[in-house]
Amino acid sequence: MPGGRIVNAAAILAREGLPVKLVSEIAQGRVGDIISDFLAEAGVDCSSVDRFTEGLSPIIIYTTDENGIVDVTRYEQYPDQCFDVVWPRIDENDIVVYGGFYALDPRMRPRMSQLLSHAAERKAVLVYLPGFLPQQEPRITRIMPIILENLEYASVVVVRNNDLETIFGVCDGGRCYHDRIDFYCRSLINVDTAAEEISYYSGNDVTTVSIPASICRSMMWNAGAIAGVVNALYRDEHPAERLEAPDEDFRRAVLSEAAATANRASQTLIADWQKLH
Repeated sequence: MPGGRIVNAAAILAREGLPVKLVSEIAQGRVGDIISDFLAEAGVDCSSVDRFTEGLSPIIIYTTDENGIVDVTRYEQYPDQCFDVVWPRIDENDIVVYGGFYALDPRMRPRMSQLLSHAAERKAVLVYLPGFLPQQEPRITRIMPIILENLEYASVVVVRNNDLETIFGVCDGGRCYHDRIDFYCRSLINVDTAAEEISYYSGNDVTTVSIPASICRSMMWNAGAIAGVVNALYRDEHPAERLEAPDEDFRRAVLSEAAATANRASQTLIADWQKLH
């Protein structure tokens, strides 16, 4: 199955009837076709996707040893030129989701920065998903300036608990919000698989929603939660204003939709390896 939080969140949202456009790149070839067909079947508009020929779509393989320890291996071969796409039209209150290593890669960064700057000027709502595999960049100091720049663009940050530790060296969502995020962005949503909950931090307030363990173990858990956050913002008449000063009702509405969408997404999984990730 195609992986990645952003790709799967886009597919989930498109299947639920939202107008979704992906701005990215996919290699020509069998793996690229699998990803492209998956997105097309879901109803994602891929007119801003570059199908490049001088390289391969990355593949991540998860294996476990006799102790159940997961090892992650990423195979990739990118061309020097990238991201040669026509930007989509972006209007006020449109929602732009960006993140992962694509938002950090020096090869990708110049065009990514231009797109994010354009989206901010157009008064879009920017949702940042920090995170990357440590194998992609073992020295956090190299990319921390780019992470901070991404935070400055963000209207809301949606992070996984393990990303907090990888990037900021802390596991506590509240501490990370107050020490590292609040200066740049008023809204942090932390998806915590270990605690089986999603928390929304803003100012001195925090709202938390619990998630069943069966959902947290599935491969669609993070993508579903992200799609739910976007869905809630899409339905709100003034999402940018609400994110600046989110009250309890708004925070709970966002988290409830995140939990509900994660649940619906997990119900679509069939194979045991998808359910027990």
